Amino acid sequence: MRTMTISGNIGKDPTTRQVGSSQVADFTVAVRQNRPDRNGDYGVDWVRCSVFGKRADTIMKYFHKGDNVAVSGQWSVNQWTNQQGEPQFAVELNVNDFDLPQRPRQQRSSNQNNQSESGDPFANSGDPIDISDDSLPF
Repeated sequence: MRTMTISGNIGKDPTTRQVGSSQVADFTVAVRQNRPDRNGDYGVDWVRCSVFGKRADTIMKYFHKGDNVAVSGQWSVNQWTNQQGEPQFAVELNVNDFDLPQRPRQQRSSNQNNQSESGDPFANSGDPIDISDDSLPF
């Protein structure tokens, strides 16, 4: 199986479509190239991503233009010829797994206040824990 994991920024808000009885969410991720070109500029590769089923609902709810995301799945390369007769290529990723984008710090802190009132000790499990050296048993 050909799998890859990428990290980058979402190019525009995801869109949704229906394929048979399944919902599909489509979005693109801009991935910065590792090496600069001759001018010192880093290029960007665009990867088309598709997510099927219930995960598509999650993508539509939490992924937005500009968010930094990490996605992984099975990849393929589509090739076609444009109107000028030039070959074109697009990397497409059928996403199996993804990390939700980090929310802005102010949004996290307002959610922390609401969750800490619920008494859930793991409500803030995705955020750093403030522990002083004096509270450690070793």
